[in-house]
Amino acid sequence: MEKNEKSANKYGIAYGEAVGTVAAQSLGEPTTQMVLGSLHQAGIKTIVTTTGLPRMMEIADARKKPKSPMMIIHFDPKISKDYEKIRAIRYKLEEVRLSQLIEGYEEDFRTGSMVIKLDKAKLAVYEITPKRIMNALELKGTVETALVDNATIKVKAKRAKSESQAAASESKIKHYRITFISVLSTVVSGIPGIIKAVIDMYEDNAFYIKTAGSNMEEAMKIEGVDKWNIRSNDPFEVMKVYGIEAARNTIANEMYEAITTNGANVNFRHMSLLADTMTYAGHISSVGRHGVAGEKRSVFARAAFEETVKHFVNASVFGEHDLLTGVSENILIGKQIGVGTGRVRLSVKKDDLQKLKRAAEKAEKK
Repeated sequence: MEKNEKSANKYGIAYGEAVGTVAAQSLGEPTTQMVLGSLHQAGIKTIVTTTGLPRMMEIADARKKPKSPMMIIHFDPKISKDYEKIRAIRYKLEEVRLSQLIEGYEEDFRTGSMVIKLDKAKLAVYEITPKRIMNALELKGTVETALVDNATIKVKAKRAKSESQAAASESKIKHYRITFISVLSTVVSGIPGIIKAVIDMYEDNAFYIKTAGSNMEEAMKIEGVDKWNIRSNDPFEVMKVYGIEAARNTIANEMYEAITTNGANVNFRHMSLLADTMTYAGHISSVGRHGVAGEKRSVFARAAFEETVKHFVNASVFGEHDLLTGVSENILIGKQIGVGTGRVRLSVKKDDLQKLKRAAEKAEKK
């Protein structure tokens, strides 16, 4: 207990410390040294994640969709060390399109039909039946299907609703071609958005899956997945599934990972403070003028960041008042800021003040 107290005192801050300014400098300086580009995960060529400066910009700007979304999925302790069961779940996660399951196909533009030859080996790996593929195709509503044999499907395109009897043959061919492309790109298995899933292992021999693409809600529905231990690098998706506190932790952890990957050593508390600032209102706000900077109550503080004239005009039109309680606005008008010794307020008893005045008057007379 005493050791913890000493540690807390060692890294504690003094009352009135400008923690925001220190955090801004601590994050801003290393960011200027960051590398532009993406990073290939060590040993995993199939999954690429955005890191460095582009990733920091994504987080700070609170972009709705990251450039390289990914998930890390953990499993029920009962099956986490069973490779075969994890492998089976991997195939349920990974998005599989019809084009990945075929040996070849033939198109007939005269009749608007298409014969698809399926790859039996791939069907067995993903545990997909021809009937399942036919159901997925018919859900699109643009084709009719028929099973020729256990590895061949015939698809016929329906006539376009806007197509008249006198439509030119070129228009028909174009319609058939668009339909056939759509057929080949149909998702028949897995979770939409999960482009790739790779199995990895911790030191305790427990397996986990890392995915290129993120869809937490659908992943949680799969039996065997630990619903409370799924990590995504998309703060908005995390907020939707787990809540704002989890999103706050995601923002802080992702910033820390982006900075430390480039070799910089920044205390986690600075990232934590910025994450708190971005999420304290119950939603995720960007750092710029459309978010945290633009939400400040002080007119001078908003004007000091960007669009100075606009903020002053709007404030004058709506009769806003600036109480000058922050840092930026007091610096602008040359007033002492409420940081450090500037936060200290002295008070003097009225009787003592009278004594001081009398003493000063006597000194003047002499």
